[in-house]
Amino acid sequence: MENGLNNMSVSEIRMVAFGDPKRNDNAFTVSSYSNSYGAQTRFITCGDKESFSKFDHGSIDWRGSTNGIHWLINSAETILLGDSPKSAVGAGMTFGELEGAKMVMIVDVPQNLEDISKSWGFVISRIRQIHVLFFTPRALDAISELEQIPVENLLKEIRNRGLVPHVCTYLSDEKKAIVEHSMGSVSVTTKNSLQPLEWLARYICNLPFSGTGDLGVKNACLG
Repeated sequence: MENGLNNMSVSEIRMVAFGDPKRNDNAFTVSSYSNSYGAQTRFITCGDKESFSKFDHGSIDWRGSTNGIHWLINSAETILLGDSPKSAVGAGMTFGELEGAKMVMIVDVPQNLEDISKSWGFVISRIRQIHVLFFTPRALDAISELEQIPVENLLKEIRNRGLVPHVCTYLSDEKKAIVEHSMGSVSVTTKNSLQPLEWLARYICNLPFSGTGDLGVKNACLG
């Protein structure tokens, strides 16, 4: 791969995740899995004595935090937790992009299903900044209904509309990873059944040095 990435190992992958201080959200889960695989991870949230919904998001040094990293991981549902988290997600994506970081956005079904139009609306507003857009299996059905697109066509349609380099999901029951990417479509079966976010962590840990085209995506899927 270009820039010598084929010589890299997972231990050289650096990523930052932003989320709830309770550390019970999808961004933290992916970060935790990635750390267990050997990636360098950092989790950013509010201060110990701050309320997440209204913390001083301007105090986060996004330039310094995202400089030199591969991935900035966010969960769309984070923006529902208050104006400060929403502003922090947006600022992180803006400054991270300027620093060369690539954005990972996880779409899941919020606790209140009616809020999915808000979280999905935020994703759409930022979709050109996203490099890897991941849908949990239950989010596929919810967004399919919201967008009135058959679920089997959803990933490809969103990739074509938003020009997101990687739009993907993982179906644990079928051990199947599905990725719509800029050079085609990949559907592969993993050796073992994984949790969806576990697969995503493996994917982003391997993607920077897996190679290009369909083969590179397949390598990352099965890494």
